[in-house]
Amino acid sequence: MRSCVPEACGGVEVRMVGMMKSFLAALGCCALVGCAGAGLGTGTPLVTSDVDALAVGPGAALPFGEIATTCGIATADMGMPVAAASGYTVYDTAPTSTAVRTHYIDGFSDGCARQFTAALVLTGDVSTHEGVRYARTPAQQRYSETDTAYEAIKRAFCGVGTGEPCGSRIDALSRRTVFVTAYPQFSGSNSWKEFLLHEGTVAASGTETP
Repeated sequence: MRSCVPEACGGVEVRMVGMMKSFLAALGCCALVGCAGAGLGTGTPLVTSDVDALAVGPGAALPFGEIATTCGIATADMGMPVAAASGYTVYDTAPTSTAVRTHYIDGFSDGCARQFTAALVLTGDVSTHEGVRYARTPAQQRYSETDTAYEAIKRAFCGVGTGEPCGSRIDALSRRTVFVTAYPQFSGSNSWKEFLLHEGTVAASGTETP
């Protein structure tokens, strides 16, 4: 799915009403339970997806690779914060464990957390992503769903072509976009899952290999 911009005043009015409803819902949620915080994404997402459309309760023990939305969970119930980047915070429900377990992320524009399962979670900024990717030759560059989504975001935000670094707007892009990598094992994983977070949404989810 791709986000679209309303072209008529009526569309703008509907969008404003929707934004107000989302804000009031998030405000009410936090007032009641101290729920996951709304993110820093204040712009319109350049790429969107429905990979997190499934709504689940806390501690759902999702299969590895899936990411779902969990609303109404208190920040204190999400575990220990273990990473923070671009307005998002990753929480670990058992930070001393090396087993597969539930993790949460907050900082989304709808005020709800995202839940997934992993043994190890790392965040990666867009500058590092570009440095690693563009150091390879075109023949060496495999594109997952997250890579493809990032290229679309970068083209629109930075005004550069596919396979080209963002350039002078990289810091601004980094403030609203980040990669979260989930591993099925604490070490020795042959593949892993990567989530691309952008403007308070999950823009894409893809499987990566070495």
